[in-house]
Amino acid sequence: MSPTLTGFIFVAMGVLIMVGAALNWGIVSRPGKLVNRIFGDTVARIIYFAAGIFLFFVGVGRLIGADWF
Repeated sequence: MSPTLTGFIFVAMGVLIMVGAALNWGIVSRPGKLVNRIFGDTVARIIYFAAGIFLFFVGVGRLIGADWF
């Protein structure tokens, strides 16, 4: 798979995870998930949002040609 396509996939996943965590979509932050049970809903949504930011920046890095991973 080309780095450009991989970058777009990572950016799209990161944006969807961030929006899903911010808007409390059930598919992202379902109450039955392990992270939600351990940390509670608010902290779990923050963790999901941080994971989305990480994926977004990895995707942008792939698009600009910085091979970090």
